[in-house]
Amino acid sequence: MKGRNIAMLRLVALFLPLLCMVGVGHAGQTVAITHDADNAMHAFGVRDLQQALEATGNQVVGENADFRIAITQFEPGMGPQSFRIQREGTRGVRIVAGDSVGAMYGALELAEQIGHGGGLEAVHDKARKPYILRRGLKFNIPMDARAPSYDDTGTSAHENIPVMWEWEFWQEFLDNMVRNRYNVLTLWTTHPYPGIVKLPEYPEANYDDVHVLKQPVDERGDRHWDKLDVFDPANTKVVKRMSLNDKIAFWQKVFDYAEDHGIEIYVFHWNIYTFGAEGKYGITDDGKNEKTIAYIRYCITRFLETYPQIDGIGVAAGEHFNIPGGEREKWLWRTYGLGIMDHHKSHPDRKISFIFRSLMSNADTILGTFEDYDAGPFHTDHKYARARVHSTTTSPYIDFEYREGLESVKVPCWLNLRNDDLFVLRWGDPDYVREFMANVPRDLMRSEAGYFMGPDGFVQGREFVHKDPDLSGQLEVDKHWYRFMMFGRLGYDLTLTREFFEQKLRHRFPRADTKLLYDTWKASSQIIPQVNRFFFRINDYMFSPEGCISNRGFLTVDDSFFKYGPLEGSGILSVQEFADAVLTGKPLDGITPLEVADSLDASATRTLQGVAALRRHAALNQKEFLSTLGDLEAMALLGRYYARKIRGAAELAVYRADPQRRVNHKRALAHFNQAVNDWEAYARSATSQYNSQLFSRTHYLDWWELLEDVKREAQSVQDEGTNPKPLNRTDGPSVRGLSR
Repeated sequence: MKGRNIAMLRLVALFLPLLCMVGVGHAGQTVAITHDADNAMHAFGVRDLQQALEATGNQVVGENADFRIAITQFEPGMGPQSFRIQREGTRGVRIVAGDSVGAMYGALELAEQIGHGGGLEAVHDKARKPYILRRGLKFNIPMDARAPSYDDTGTSAHENIPVMWEWEFWQEFLDNMVRNRYNVLTLWTTHPYPGIVKLPEYPEANYDDVHVLKQPVDERGDRHWDKLDVFDPANTKVVKRMSLNDKIAFWQKVFDYAEDHGIEIYVFHWNIYTFGAEGKYGITDDGKNEKTIAYIRYCITRFLETYPQIDGIGVAAGEHFNIPGGEREKWLWRTYGLGIMDHHKSHPDRKISFIFRSLMSNADTILGTFEDYDAGPFHTDHKYARARVHSTTTSPYIDFEYREGLESVKVPCWLNLRNDDLFVLRWGDPDYVREFMANVPRDLMRSEAGYFMGPDGFVQGREFVHKDPDLSGQLEVDKHWYRFMMFGRLGYDLTLTREFFEQKLRHRFPRADTKLLYDTWKASSQIIPQVNRFFFRINDYMFSPEGCISNRGFLTVDDSFFKYGPLEGSGILSVQEFADAVLTGKPLDGITPLEVADSLDASATRTLQGVAALRRHAALNQKEFLSTLGDLEAMALLGRYYARKIRGAAELAVYRADPQRRVNHKRALAHFNQAVNDWEAYARSATSQYNSQLFSRTHYLDWWELLEDVKREAQSVQDEGTNPKPLNRTDGPSVRGLSR
């Protein structure tokens, strides 16, 4: 409840700074709002509109009013989610919309105009329709230790299991989605059905309550609990008592709320998993087991019957299969495909979208296997920026991996925008996101599909590592409000300018220098993309920049810069290419490692200067603002660490290629020694706010433990002064290959 109370107070406070501007123009008018009160989307938008009006000194009344606002919809030719705000003389405004979602968005837009401008005088004509039709979030949902998502071994997953059964969480989360113009929620899970659906033909598979593991997870176990029997009471404990009927009622309420507010729900799966049913009724996770095929087909049919709000089902042919490609697609057709078709026979008017992910499959095989699917739209997806949405605004992967097949079969393609590079520190660069959205291949979406953004190695539920009790427990989408807002709002309206985001910052932090905050946050947010481009790893478990870690722990230069090259197409030279040019006198045809380091240092310097100036005018009770500045400072110090490590690697590469060049070893050692100081400063800044935690896909983010690794690396470089290593070539830019 604490996180929700914070959010409620913040929503009210959003408009309070505007009261000082009420004296300008015609303040204190009475306003009548005409809308369909029985329409949940109209009502949602009107609530924000009423708050904005009252915060700017106006009074919302019935018929006898100085000013009138009317909301109408289904204007011919406007299209879904579209709206038009038009002034009608000096005493009225009309919102015309293409549908209920558009009416809601129009009311929210009008509320922002009034709130940002200080009153009704700020209202101006505006018409918008969605830039990308479907804008979604990817949410790996840890429902229960007995029904995990892909990898629930991290702190965030384990702590968020009980949160997934809080109505207050979902209401606030879904409200946040609406205000940020997200209209798709994708829930990613392995096999939740025995715990959320009645299975009359398999009653022994069903279970009540919500469980977590008794023993905390650690980095040594695999994501399937090392075959731990999660149905043995010795291994789990109850954190919430709920009957199966209560759990079904809970999710029906959540899905109803989403549907009533224009949010589509899709459920994605990894296969083959049979949590709850394995070992019963002859069911196993063997792809050749006919009883398993019949069971999962039945589960999907029952799931759709239980939850009429579900809009789509997603699958992949690449996880936990013991059957080869080609057979996997057939297995998925016989289970998920036919399960949906069984439901469709008795509900022919209901359309269920099917999304077959491109992982370890291809467009021709997918389409050929599912050619008889007619229960709704058939789509595919692509992991557009791999695991690094914060890397480049022009991701190259879909063009050489999937475009040819998509153009031949003409199936709409969703973009899976994976954020597996930033979990703790706040990020915010609207210009990056605007450019990213401008470059997405809308031609391959074919005006039907869209994007969903989120991680595999983290749960976007509540935050549990902040040391301040007033900030711990807040929603991740609220803590990272700026980033979530950018990807949602710019996905809907690409024309939003810097002025819009400055206004948002001003309303969140009314006492701050907004222009300086915008520039400082942007400078901080340029650090991780630069690091990702220099050291690009396609999969989540390979690199977590906030800790310089992989699933095996700390990444030394030999595990990172000397082993893998920069992002293909980035124009950045690897450390080996740099060394070769230095030793042969060849032109440095590209961005050198030293230039990358200089750029990182420049971003860090701008950030630290901005943070220092912003702190001088901050009050001690501005906890969220001060925490944000703390994140920006920590990011800057992390940038300095990477700058030193990159410089050290470049000098070390020259020395390894020619051990006679002792001066390069001396420079390298100086850089690595300074990197120790930089990491220590980063650790001090980060731990002033946060406790350590385990990431699901990589390792522990424990800044002080990692400092010891940083020191050991510096010592190893010193030891090379008497025992130089040979210069190994990198594996080259890692852009091809498959991953989840």
